[in-house]
Amino acid sequence: MPTFFDQASELVTEEMVAEKTPCGNDPAVHVAAIKEYVDAGFDEVYVAQMGPDPEGMIAFYEREVLPRL
Repeated sequence: MPTFFDQASELVTEEMVAEKTPCGNDPAVHVAAIKEYVDAGFDEVYVAQMGPDPEGMIAFYEREVLPRL
């Protein structure tokens, strides 16, 4: 229920989420996060843009992340 989600989310800070979510412009961070799933046997990994520049994120993945996988 939304009320319970609001209560639970009070316990989580933006810093806590950032620690568990690959973000930023270091391709090694993104590659390492994806490799964890690949190494565990996943054959599909979905990546979502959470910032204001989706085209930049796609270009970053195309140029910096995907070639390393």
